[in-house]
Amino acid sequence: MATNSSANKTLAEPQVKDQSEKANQPEPQSFRYRLIWFVGLWLGGVFALGVVGYTIRAWLGLS
Repeated sequence: MATNSSANKTLAEPQVKDQSEKANQPEPQSFRYRLIWFVGLWLGGVFALGVVGYTIRAWLGLS
């Protein structure tokens, strides 16, 4: 199997030519920040599902 095939070159990571290209990339967020976002989105989903559930119950006259 050839290691220098064009398929391998297209799948390879792009090379950073100088420090200015690397400086433009955002730094990854901390675990704490991502965890807070996850919990917030989860709570928002639970709240939205509750609103939809109680709306359907009220529409059907079950509450």
